[in-house]
Amino acid sequence: MSRLHPAPVDAAGYVPFNDKPLSGHRMLLGMVPPGGRVLDVGCSAGYLSERMAAAGSEVIGLDLDPEAVKVAERFCSEVHVGDLERMDLPFEPGSFDAVVCGDIIEHLRDPDALLRRLRPLAKPGGLLALSTPNVANWTVRLKLAAGRFDYAERGIMDRTHMRFFTRRTLVECVEGAGWRIERLDFTAPVPVLGERFPALERGARAIASLRPTLFAFQWVVAARA
Repeated sequence: MSRLHPAPVDAAGYVPFNDKPLSGHRMLLGMVPPGGRVLDVGCSAGYLSERMAAAGSEVIGLDLDPEAVKVAERFCSEVHVGDLERMDLPFEPGSFDAVVCGDIIEHLRDPDALLRRLRPLAKPGGLLALSTPNVANWTVRLKLAAGRFDYAERGIMDRTHMRFFTRRTLVECVEGAGWRIERLDFTAPVPVLGERFPALERGARAIASLRPTLFAFQWVVAARA
C-alpha cells in the first residue's frame, strides 16, 4: 500500500492516485514509455496500473494485499499475490520493458535483494522507475536534533517503513543491484495549500532544487538494466 503524505486515504484505505503535476505518481508515469509490458511491483489497488494500462501498456501486478489486488485486477492482465521478498517470480528473463516500484522498497526487509531479483526480468536497457521517501528531509533532521524519532500513520516516518533512504544510500542500493541510474528526481509537496495554489508547489520545488538532499520529500529514480 502506498501511504505517502500528503495524498488522502480513500474509503477502502488505499492512497489514491495523486494527480498534481509535480507529484511522485506523475513523475513515475512520465518515466514509463506507453505501450510496453510493465511489472507493477507493490501495485496496491492499481492506482498506477490503471493509468499505465490506459496508455496502452500490458501491466502485470504484484502485491501482498489480496483485497487490494481484487481492485487492481480490473487494470492488470494478471496479478500475483504474495510476500514480494519470498514469493516466486514466475517470469522469464527479459520479460518486461519496465519495472515500477512506487513507494514500496521502504516497506521491505531487504530491498537490495528484491531489486537484484527484478533486474534480470527487465529487457536489456529496460527501465526501473522507483520512488521512496527521503529520510534526510529537514523535518526529520529537526526532530532528530530534538532527540525524537517518532513514527506516524503515514509520510516519511510511516510506521510500516522498515528501511530508510538518503540520496546516497538509495543510489548505492539501486546501482548495487545492477541498475544504471539515468535520472534522479525529487518531490517537494506543500501540504494542504499546495492543492489550492499550484504556484506554491512550483516555488517549493525551485527552493528544494538548491539543496534537494535537505528539502526533498521523496526521491524518484529512473534506471536502466
